[in-house]
Amino acid sequence: LIISAPELGIVLDVLKDRQKASLEAWFEERGAAWCAAVEVCCADMWDAYHQAAGAKLPNARQTVDRFHVVSNLNEAITKTRRAIQGQADETTREILKGCRWLLLKNPEKLKDTEQQRLQTMLESSPELKTCYELKQAFRNWFNHSANRQQAEAGLSDWMAKVEATTLKALHGFCKTLSNWRERILNYFDGRHSNGFAEGVNLKIKMIN
Repeated sequence: LIISAPELGIVLDVLKDRQKASLEAWFEERGAAWCAAVEVCCADMWDAYHQAAGAKLPNARQTVDRFHVVSNLNEAITKTRRAIQGQADETTREILKGCRWLLLKNPEKLKDTEQQRLQTMLESSPELKTCYELKQAFRNWFNHSANRQQAEAGLSDWMAKVEATTLKALHGFCKTLSNWRERILNYFDGRHSNGFAEGVNLKIKMIN
């Protein structure tokens, strides 16, 4: 577990495991005054972290890291694609073969040939097209919601659109959004993320 202070550009500590007790003990070592001064705590959707922060950081606004939310969406997109391919005819399956990264990659980063292939794939499957459009709409929601109020309305609208489909994996993702709704929306109060910690984590893996 990497504990960092992104605004300062420093790693505060690296704990031996991801256990709630380990994180709580670390907070206790900092002392009550230090913990009370923390204004924002951002973590992935590991409930133990948020429980520890709730118990030890009385004034911190708990936020779910946006990149982990998107990662959960990408998993749902992958499950949906597999389900669609499994039920498709042989011709459509052949068109959709190896399409995972085309669906997950941001469209502005696709080459012209990749754009053309993506378009062919989406034309072959209306369900996949709906799935892709919902994925892009969610990305736009994260990037372009001006404030928390707008984000809250936009999230409700997006979830309603998903519920109107038969895409079961995306329905499951909506349940995740409901469970973490307030902490996801807290992102729009300052747009804090785990980007710095993830960068440090990547460097540690490279060194290893």
